[in-house]
Amino acid sequence: MPAAEQQLVECVHRVLHTPKPWRVGIVSGEGVSDSALADQFGPAATVTLTTGSASIGKFTELDVLVVNQALDKELHDSNALDKFVSHALKSLRTGGACIIRQDLTSLNDPKKVAKLTDYFDVFRTAEHGENFGFSFYAVNGVEDSIYAKQNWQDFIWTLVKKSFPSSNGSIITFRDFLDKTQYTDTGIYAYEWIFGKDFISPGGWHQNLAILKRFGPMKTGQKMLDIGVGIGGGARQAASEFGLHVTGVDLSSNMLAVALQRVQRDKDTRVTYAICDATVYDFEPSSFDYVFSRDCIQHIEDTENLFTRIHRVLKPGGKVLITMYGVGHGKLSENFKKYVEQRQYYLRNREQIKEVAEKVGFKDIVVENMTGRFKEILEEERKRVEDNKEEFLSKFSQKEYDSLVNGWNAKVQYIADDNHNWNFFLASKPQ
Repeated sequence: MPAAEQQLVECVHRVLHTPKPWRVGIVSGEGVSDSALADQFGPAATVTLTTGSASIGKFTELDVLVVNQALDKELHDSNALDKFVSHALKSLRTGGACIIRQDLTSLNDPKKVAKLTDYFDVFRTAEHGENFGFSFYAVNGVEDSIYAKQNWQDFIWTLVKKSFPSSNGSIITFRDFLDKTQYTDTGIYAYEWIFGKDFISPGGWHQNLAILKRFGPMKTGQKMLDIGVGIGGGARQAASEFGLHVTGVDLSSNMLAVALQRVQRDKDTRVTYAICDATVYDFEPSSFDYVFSRDCIQHIEDTENLFTRIHRVLKPGGKVLITMYGVGHGKLSENFKKYVEQRQYYLRNREQIKEVAEKVGFKDIVVENMTGRFKEILEEERKRVEDNKEEFLSKFSQKEYDSLVNGWNAKVQYIADDNHNWNFFLASKPQ
């Protein structure tokens, strides 16, 4: 069976754990043969093959719906896309898996993956008095397309049908929150203008390189998982400077769309990306030499779950390195509390991080306070923006300028109050 179809089956097994045999519907695009794909579900499965997305309406109570290169019309017609998603949901039982593979290359729209991801994530439809939608699991690149064709615009969406409470708000999921608040397109490019090309984290290229070197000697070909990869600068730096093979993951489809556009331009097959939640996605155990994360995990409430998953995916002797926003030991100001709530941060102090790491089973634990360096970076970057205000305003709005400068001023005060810390964490998994 072709490698791409094999990956489709692997995506099913990541999310569907109910006993077999399954009821499977496979919808193929024109000229796509999926008979070999059907065989992979085993002789006991009930598999129905059909062509064209219009045929989905005949399915009911499926365990699995696979849609393979069949959405050419829907990509250009929002009404047709509405109809497809509604029919896809109605074709599945609750808890059933929908796997969609679509190559977006011909669209010449690098943001299309973000638009479709947001659409699948927030779409809701009424069915038998309940509100149904897809629980988003992941968007993966088709590995065969990446390695054999240097194409990073061929994607697989893995979705699960779920009942949701009714929502009248404009923000429906946490992934949706990230893309509509802190990581809008304008916000991303404004951050990059400040931090430097390809980076949206404090200190840009040079600071990230200095932090990566804290891993110690690294060997060409070793594997790294980058959690909260953003627009991909750190992943491509790890590949270009150290020869690592990097899997970068982020929950923000807006940021990953930028990262994918740039790796498509550079054609560095050492770097792959996935839109997913690192606290949910099941990577293969003992599959990475390094796990790296820059200023991301403050978005994650359950640190113990995250650290447990990191411990699981590291090879014996593997290392994890994380920088993160943390909380100090000063009395928390009301402004700081409001800032944390607005950003939906879950801040830990250094002692708490070390305690969780020990509980999970890490060794050689190093936890450092980097807040002094953070203050230096904030002041350097604030000065850069103020000194180049005219250039900034030629690209972005006065509102963006005021928001950033006010944000820096507030952070400097939070640091002075020992509310806001920038912490460093390094540890290893026992051999």
